[in-house]
Amino acid sequence: MQRTSDPLPLLETSHILVSCEGAMEQIAINKLLEAGALVFSADQVIDITRKRKASEIQEEYLRYEYDWPVCIVRVLDSLRERFKLGSLYSSRFPVVSVYTRPEIEMLAIIRNGCFADYAKVKSSVKPSQYCKDVLGLRRIKSSEFLDRYWDAESLGEAAKEYRRLAHLEKGELCLADILK
Repeated sequence: MQRTSDPLPLLETSHILVSCEGAMEQIAINKLLEAGALVFSADQVIDITRKRKASEIQEEYLRYEYDWPVCIVRVLDSLRERFKLGSLYSSRFPVVSVYTRPEIEMLAIIRNGCFADYAKVKSSVKPSQYCKDVLGLRRIKSSEFLDRYWDAESLGEAAKEYRRLAHLEKGELCLADILK
């Protein structure tokens, strides 16, 4: 996988294909994009897809000759998920991974001011379970609920606070890193 040390100039000057791990990631990207809150604009986006395998993305999106640079932005929670483009594509299509680990539900925990409380139990409780049990967000994985629950402003604020609070690995990008 091709990595770049500073992806922001690349994201600002390329057309973007966004690959989202789940419903929340897709809703977050859509809301932030509609609000003009990302470093790339809606005009730059080729598509926002839930396809995650390199082979599926190659088949559907990369077999074409583009007249402009195209960058793949993956929004996912696992640092270990493999994504390797074939040799015909890897040098032509840079990949930027944006991580929402341990789970994007951490943003709801932060939005509700419960990060310190969750930190006390995080070794035994997943963020999604904490959202259900403690915050009463029983439908936290439902697209309909997420669409009503989040707006671009609250997403942006929670993402920035997550960036401040989280212990990210060197070079790891999170949602806040692609905000304007």
